[in-house]
Amino acid sequence: MLDLTLDYHSHILPGCDHGSDSVETSRGQLDMAKAAGIRVLCATPHFYPHMENPDRFLRRRAQSFSRLQACLEPDDPQIRLGAEVLICDGLERMAELDALCLEGTSELLLELPFYHWPESIWDTIFRLHELDGIRLVIAHVDRYPVPDIERLIGEGIALQLNAEGLLKPRTRKLYRQWIEAGYVRYLGSDVHMLGTGYRDWEKCKKLLRKS
Repeated sequence: MLDLTLDYHSHILPGCDHGSDSVETSRGQLDMAKAAGIRVLCATPHFYPHMENPDRFLRRRAQSFSRLQACLEPDDPQIRLGAEVLICDGLERMAELDALCLEGTSELLLELPFYHWPESIWDTIFRLHELDGIRLVIAHVDRYPVPDIERLIGEGIALQLNAEGLLKPRTRKLYRQWIEAGYVRYLGSDVHMLGTGYRDWEKCKKLLRKS
């Protein structure tokens, strides 16, 4: 069963991407997460390989996290640093790929395109999946076509579901089946700014605890 105290996918680092525009916004996100019972919060800012290299991204992320640390409170969730990595052709050849994994793990949170995936994207997914020392986790699988996700499931690739996805009536039953089968390993708020992420989280907790 999912750990409902772990938010695997969030955008809470101030100014690191479009998820938070200030320390004040990040502070509000942390307060919402804490109220929702989150104990561990994975900060996963967007990494776009076509826009910057990993070294620059990691420096920016560290600077942003340093700003956030200055306003942390003792009872805040533990923050673990990661990245939401947008796939591109040849990503498996990036030398610093392991540095983009979630802190303390070999898990790489991978974002896929919102258009039809050409064979070159599938080839990259499978090459990444075969890498030693990298374990793929597909971000917000509720945003992609079900047949494509079922193909990934068939390859044994782990999934992350956004809380809001579990509340969609048309696909709720299917997603719960994926959770119960262990295909969905993690739930994420994917919170941006002061949106609805943790209200959805609270609803998901109630829904999952009824099962």
